[in-house]
Amino acid sequence: MDITNHKGQQCIWKHMLCQEGYCNDCQVAIDTKKRIEDLLCGAFEGGSNYWYFIKKFNYPEGQNKKSLGIEFAHIELPFKGGSLTITTPEEEDGKEYILDEQACIRGLNTMAEKYPRHYADWLAEDDDATTADVYLQCCLFGELVYG
Repeated sequence: MDITNHKGQQCIWKHMLCQEGYCNDCQVAIDTKKRIEDLLCGAFEGGSNYWYFIKKFNYPEGQNKKSLGIEFAHIELPFKGGSLTITTPEEEDGKEYILDEQACIRGLNTMAEKYPRHYADWLAEDDDATTADVYLQCCLFGELVYG
């Protein structure tokens, strides 16, 4: 799914975008992908590092970090056709969670529905490490499990 915003395209919730690349239906601004990457950066580099472990970087077949033009795989790979396999220290049964583009979109929808204060902070570009942690948990678990 291409989530770049341009006139005639759709936002991640399938609403049509206006000429400026803004969704009037869900109030999402121009660069949704970049803002999601900001949340992932905040989660992986601060907000969530007390509970997650990246077990594996899953590149599309025949691709690698260099061929995809990725600088920060933990942030960019889900939007380049790949995913991350994530575990938690408490998963004694070896349960793994996959973070891909669909999980990122699902997590944003979940945050909007279940944790509107954090979603509002994200929309206002007033998000922080806590917002990022809530977001990553929404992507992987569909709810807050830690913190």
